[in-house]
Amino acid sequence: MTTMTSTTNATGGAASGMPVGRRTSSYGRQMSGLLVAAFTLSVVHTVYAAVQGIEDPSFTVTTPLAWGFYAVAFAMAVLARRTGRAAQATVLVFLVTVLGIGVFYYPTTFGRQQQTVFGWFENDVYLGLLVTATYLGVQRWRGTTLTPDRGELRARGGGVKSGPTG
Repeated sequence: MTTMTSTTNATGGAASGMPVGRRTSSYGRQMSGLLVAAFTLSVVHTVYAAVQGIEDPSFTVTTPLAWGFYAVAFAMAVLARRTGRAAQATVLVFLVTVLGIGVFYYPTTFGRQQQTVFGWFENDVYLGLLVTATYLGVQRWRGTTLTPDRGELRARGGGVKSGPTG
């Protein structure tokens, strides 16, 4: 499945069913980008917490748990690009699990000391990126194709004509 994204590329056209000035991008590619952004932000926050001395003792830059989590997390970002149903299911199960941890477990470790501006920023943006990736993963699983509506296409000067008079 693909999503529509803007570009200056003038390929496509009425014959191909694609509006001029548009190109497609896969769900997997978009999900992968979101996951890389989320986990990179998490790594930066983990290092920041270590430098500031406010890290969770069970999840630090030196614990095997952190290294293992990030290895699996970045592997999921790569796996998200695969189109097979098993790969899609694996990524979705991972995302639901990580979101569950982020919503139900992480707040119990997010003490007053960790509640810095960057701590809140990382938490909120991280969860937002994961929720967005999960949404895209569910849409891909369902076989949904995301396309811009006709009004958006006309507003940008492109689009598909509707009917004989356009």
